[in-house]
Amino acid sequence: MLAVAALGSTWYAQRIKPTEDAGATAEHGTVDYFSLDIRRTALDEGGKAKNLLVAPVLTHYIDDDHTDLTMPVYTMFSKEDNPPWVISSEHGTIRPDGTIALEGAVLIQRDTDRNGRAIRVITSNALVDPSRDYAETADHVEVFSDPDFLSGDGAQVHFGDQLKITILSNVRRKHDVR
Repeated sequence: MLAVAALGSTWYAQRIKPTEDAGATAEHGTVDYFSLDIRRTALDEGGKAKNLLVAPVLTHYIDDDHTDLTMPVYTMFSKEDNPPWVISSEHGTIRPDGTIALEGAVLIQRDTDRNGRAIRVITSNALVDPSRDYAETADHVEVFSDPDFLSGDGAQVHFGDQLKITILSNVRRKHDVR
């Protein structure tokens, strides 16, 4: 009797299973998964944390393979003894190529490093390339690193232990002598 019930259950499960159409494509905006309160850590070759992505809501769309993030916080850890870079924004999109498009207000900051300098960058609409420890924006940028203040339009930022920030136009610099 038990074997008949199992056979019947298998037959019924196969009948109600949706048919797969190999030629079908997903409609625009079709969600295939989402997660709440995500925390993803990527490791380097030595098994140490390389970067960390945290977001309250992650939604992946199957039609164009992009992932939307609500209020993402992306942290890049230093290979040396410097504190990590923390990048946050109002909204973000992980593109199929692995870059992260940050939309709305963007804050990039690093606490005081071994040279005694903290850095805070305020901008909007930035593109982060985690594979190169790089970010760029075409929008207005303000860089605070006491005693310096730097502003302008557009920027390219190479993170890591040898930080390089290039402001692309309308550059203004203020240095407070102490």
